[in-house]
Amino acid sequence: DGGIGGCMLLLSVWSWERLPVGRPKTVKYEDWDDKDDPLRFLTWAYKWDVLNETTDDPLVMYKLYTSEM
Repeated sequence: DGGIGGCMLLLSVWSWERLPVGRPKTVKYEDWDDKDDPLRFLTWAYKWDVLNETTDDPLVMYKLYTSEM
């Protein structure tokens, strides 16, 4: 059991920020509430917290991604 979830999440967020291909659509997110705690900083991945998930046919999505490339 490898446990590569953290690295894959970081790679996903990086690719969504840098590459326009295959990027999920973000949903309007709430303004950050630091709850008056100066140590609760907004993270880089916060805007990718709420996404529209696609449940389309993988073959259709593959063709879409390759055409975007």
